[in-house]
Amino acid sequence: MIDGEKTLLPLIHFDATHSWDDLWNLCAPFIEKHGASMLRQRLDGIARAVAVERHYIDRDYRDTFSHYHSKRFNTPASRTLRLHFFDQPITRDDLLTGESARSAYCGYAVIRPTRPSCLGRTMISPSKLPDLKGCLLRTCREKITLQGTQLEIEAFPFISQDTDATVCAQSALWMLFRYFSTQYAHYREIRPFEITQLTKDYSVGRLFPTNGLYIWQMGEACRQAGFSPVIYTRKGYGQSFDHLLYTYIESGVPVLAATKDHVFVVVGHFSDFSKAPAAGQRIASSHFNSGFLINDDNCLPYQRLPLVSGASNFPYDSKHGVDSLESFIAPLPEKVFLAAEHQQKVVDKLLSDPVFGIAANSPSLAACPLVTRSFLTSGRSFKRAILARGMGNPTVAEVYRAVPMPRFVWVTELSTQAEFPNKAMGEVIWDATRNEHEVDGWIAVHYPEILALDTGSALNRLPDVTKFTLDNPVSYDLYKSNLECLT
Repeated sequence: MIDGEKTLLPLIHFDATHSWDDLWNLCAPFIEKHGASMLRQRLDGIARAVAVERHYIDRDYRDTFSHYHSKRFNTPASRTLRLHFFDQPITRDDLLTGESARSAYCGYAVIRPTRPSCLGRTMISPSKLPDLKGCLLRTCREKITLQGTQLEIEAFPFISQDTDATVCAQSALWMLFRYFSTQYAHYREIRPFEITQLTKDYSVGRLFPTNGLYIWQMGEACRQAGFSPVIYTRKGYGQSFDHLLYTYIESGVPVLAATKDHVFVVVGHFSDFSKAPAAGQRIASSHFNSGFLINDDNCLPYQRLPLVSGASNFPYDSKHGVDSLESFIAPLPEKVFLAAEHQQKVVDKLLSDPVFGIAANSPSLAACPLVTRSFLTSGRSFKRAILARGMGNPTVAEVYRAVPMPRFVWVTELSTQAEFPNKAMGEVIWDATRNEHEVDGWIAVHYPEILALDTGSALNRLPDVTKFTLDNPVSYDLYKSNLECLT
């Protein structure tokens, strides 16, 4: 059924009489083969109704149109289409009242009049996609107004390149920047043309049509956009490279990952806890990683990135693999001075310390193989989760809630093979505004038997450690505020 085919908002239902081909007819001449294929592959069997919003003015396409496309002899249209997808049949009355439309809303895709790729700003809810079950990922929330009705979507932004004003580098930067500006008020919105301008003083040759960016140019764009980027290369970090990438994703920090000739955004990860434990007394949670989730501008949104290229049979796998990554950029907030590799070193040293280490303070953890899980979070978010988690002992929860914490903290949770991945037995909290040479940068060391708190540093004084003996400790939930788990 097609309701209002000649109106500004046709509404199509996929049923016995109408299909995706009829939708593409409504989208002519904006839609092109590649973009149509990507949308259908991602949403076929999920979307049951689509509202076609004609004459939509998309701020990102209008930005590139004004600065580039309008200067061409054969000028494309300045307006776009926006497709709104629903997983249940809806009527115009449903759109007016909003209730049914809100629960059935899967997201939207802007269709711009560009070739060879027409997919502009796109937000598809990953919770509506069954192939992502079990994935942990980062999303942002956006409110959309459709003819006066407010809808809401939680997703990770996606855009395809247009090969002129944007290629893979600019598209990946746009996805990263748009996530941060949508999720956090203190990051401003950066549009496609400005992304190119961020690197104009470091570019070789013309800006438009663009030839892409080197990894260091992308890092510079992140810095000028207000981040404190750290660039990692497989050659420079060797076996730690994959672990560091996992650590940032576990921290809820989307990263820009680059192969030899391509770049995309890593937004989440998958785990396989049936893997045999690694040898040794201490196991990092990255050992159980089975792949990442990426947004690749050349492909459909939300692709699995397997550990080894071509080694997986999932229908939405990327042709790339973690083994093909050569570098990545972690866009850290400016107040994070301690990078992941340095945090790993200082925590390892602390856990082996003769005074504050495991052997000297925790017979229960020293007696079994340890599983550690490290992540970055804000002190405020960590405190918000304390009440629900309990922290294993009322004293720990009370002290953590009372003690001043910096804007960002590194946390290494301590668990055992029997308790992981559900429960923790303790944690090390480290001040992320310190550096790796400050050995007294930790805030707290919590084992089942004791809590050691540096009250001096917390009160902006010289280190002064207070120890609390803990009775009747129990395990407690892992911290889960960084990533959303799709069930």
